[in-house]
Amino acid sequence: MKEYNNQMGPYLKHSNSTTKMMINLLIALVPIILFSFYKNGILPYMNGNTDFIGLFYPLIFIGVAGITTLLIETLYAIFFLKNRHSNIGVFIKTSYGYIPGIFLGLVLPINTPLSILILGSLVASLVGKMLFGGFGNNIFNPALIGALFITSAYALVIANNGGYLNSFELDTIGGATPLSNVSAMTEIGSYETLVEPYGTLNDFFIGTIPGAVGETSAFLCLIAFIFLAVTKTIKWVIPLVYVLTVFIITCLIGNLNGLGLWFPLFHILSGGLMFGAVFMATDPVTSPTTPVGQVIYGLFLGILTVLFRFLTPYPEGVLTSILTMNMLVFIIDKIGAKSRLKFYHAVLPFLAAWLIIVAMGFTIGNKYKDTEVKVDPNYSILSSDKEGNTTTYVVTQGGYHGNIKAEIIIKDNKVTSINILEISDDFYPKVESADYINTLLESQGNLDDVDTVSGATVTSGSLKKMLINTLKDYEEKNEK
Repeated sequence: MKEYNNQMGPYLKHSNSTTKMMINLLIALVPIILFSFYKNGILPYMNGNTDFIGLFYPLIFIGVAGITTLLIETLYAIFFLKNRHSNIGVFIKTSYGYIPGIFLGLVLPINTPLSILILGSLVASLVGKMLFGGFGNNIFNPALIGALFITSAYALVIANNGGYLNSFELDTIGGATPLSNVSAMTEIGSYETLVEPYGTLNDFFIGTIPGAVGETSAFLCLIAFIFLAVTKTIKWVIPLVYVLTVFIITCLIGNLNGLGLWFPLFHILSGGLMFGAVFMATDPVTSPTTPVGQVIYGLFLGILTVLFRFLTPYPEGVLTSILTMNMLVFIIDKIGAKSRLKFYHAVLPFLAAWLIIVAMGFTIGNKYKDTEVKVDPNYSILSSDKEGNTTTYVVTQGGYHGNIKAEIIIKDNKVTSINILEISDDFYPKVESADYINTLLESQGNLDDVDTVSGATVTSGSLKKMLINTLKDYEEKNEK
């Protein structure tokens, strides 16, 4: 009689192991880290804007974050998971504790103090990963949880420290990042106002523009995408659909306002979209596993990113979009699983996504269309009193946190004073220290050329909008 041996499965093993995927991920990150070293370290050092420590600071910055998250996860395992002696080595090898820190270091401004970076690394590891049960169990991207904590709690500290601009950019540009520059405008902008202050679209593509430590080079992100897709390390559908969705919506917005192809390209190449699409949105733990789910995920990531960029005071949108969609992955995967057998389960989400895409494109595009004859919805005139040749306005303008209320006095067709009556923006002290109100008064004849205050872009941009809107109302009334 034959004997049968019962063995436990599985019997099929994919060659693309988790360790191999992590190695591929690190290989894809190496050029981006080296470019950050050149842009934020070598270039400022060559131009005399930093010292020897500053030369290597980008590498130190990323390294500190990676070492911190690795150390925190190891200590957590020792004291809370009771993994000791021989087991701790296995845990360190399979937890990949350095990955959240490396990503956190790459998505933060270079001027984030190391103490805050370490604190953010702690939050990324503990809150974003370990409290959920460790690697493979977290529902949010740990690095983005750490980044959200830092940018929410310490935005003013980072802004006062220089914000997103490295020491060379502070000396040569001294203004805002491209997307912050967009949020400071009352109109949709032009190539001259959106692109030319930073060079050309080639500069955006290569990455020699202000931004987070590792997010600026769209070219290297594209190379990383190709490598990771070919090696089957990432779900290539997600970044492709994500970027295409942003392109389609911004293309509709641009076409309604007579803008060329450069406008959607500007939005794709600006901020952390390319980096977020390739590295953050494709996190294997926090993104959908089903093919249909990945398409739905990418569509709504693009929708949310455009929504945050155009309809809120927060110019980036990628971080918030990915974290928001992380919460919905379990629902998206349920739809994706059902649609494998009966595709009609996916029809409603697809239809809803495309309706939203078209509606957003036309709604936002028409909002900016013919801006010259439309009223800024964030601006209100509370009173306008004229005595002789002097007109006194009391107005409000939407700021970073609530409305800014001010008294603006115009005498003999010239603004003589701007008195801030109410303001809740935390960044206003930085605007005051830059003597920005006097800058506006001195340049009131050519306000379009006035830069915003680096690190306080939204607040200073709101003050600039307020003055532009008030002068517009004054001129219209005096023409009648």
